[in-house]
Amino acid sequence: MQTLRVRLVRSRDDSYDIVIAPGLLRRLPEELARDGARRHALVCDANTRVLFGEAALRGLRAAGQEADLVEVPAGERSKTLTVLEGVCERLRDLRYSRKDRLVALGGGMIGDLAGLAAGCYMRGIPFVQVPTTLLAQVDSSVGGKVAVNLPGGKNYVGLFNQPARVLADVSALASLPRRELLSGLAEVLKYAVIASPALFERLEDDPDALLRLDPDAVARTVADCCAIKADIVERDEREAGPRMVLNYGHTLGHAIEDAAAYSLTHGECVAYGMRAAARIALALGLFPQAGFARHERLLDAYGLALAPLDLDPDRLLRIASGDKKNSGGRITFILPTALGQTTRRDDVPDELARQALTETLRRT
Repeated sequence: MQTLRVRLVRSRDDSYDIVIAPGLLRRLPEELARDGARRHALVCDANTRVLFGEAALRGLRAAGQEADLVEVPAGERSKTLTVLEGVCERLRDLRYSRKDRLVALGGGMIGDLAGLAAGCYMRGIPFVQVPTTLLAQVDSSVGGKVAVNLPGGKNYVGLFNQPARVLADVSALASLPRRELLSGLAEVLKYAVIASPALFERLEDDPDALLRLDPDAVARTVADCCAIKADIVERDEREAGPRMVLNYGHTLGHAIEDAAAYSLTHGECVAYGMRAAARIALALGLFPQAGFARHERLLDAYGLALAPLDLDPDRLLRIASGDKKNSGGRITFILPTALGQTTRRDDVPDELARQALTETLRRT
């Protein structure tokens, strides 16, 4: 027997900038030119194409850059292997190469899909995140986690693929319906609960500031959430430990998304997941009653996770038990211990988790 070793010790800098400002979409040709590529494939859905894609395409071409639109249907149902294959085939037909760029122009679904396509097509071409929703700007565009879904499994096929840059045009949020703003606010609340009592207090003091799109409040909130996530990702890019805190509300939230056949927004499902996780933490004596009450009041103030859901708690727990971050068949929960602090537990009794879910879904 012979054993040969392939030595592949790597040292690669995947650092990138997150640019947060109004009007970035108008300056997209100038911003994209900084990356050196002269050809860009703008991946967008049918809605984003009308709102931003066509104007971006005209602007890039007017600036002398080659550009194409790669459109997919809107909605979470486009996060599939079939749609991913279609994007890659479109890039092949347009003869895109590793010297070119993908631009993820849209919300979290587009960022996930385009980021995965960029990581797979020709074994990897650079991509730029241009998030146009609050949820994408504060969360999904940063950190490099890109994926598509399998039936019964959210984000089961994916990889870690960091973008070349993130360009968050906060003025694009004016295009969002109220429901999508609230979906993003659920992720903002997540960051406040896991890492920032100051952000939580700001939301309590003026809960409507983000809903009315106060420019200062929006820019500050997006920057604060991105800074929190960047700090966590810098310490744990591949989710070996500390990064799991970002899954607060997501363990059960993803299960609700799947069970509801994606009829609810991601943020709406995360809000139900946060309520259930907070109830578990309260029952275990980890989360003081005062903190729990403030947690509930702020979710109430935004109208998040208020309506009863006709979903089977046992089914949700079965779905959650297949989560990628579990080990030994136990569901891993991120539970608050104070506003701004959490703990990770995989020893939550099934009956307690079931009771918390039942109370959350039935609003008892």
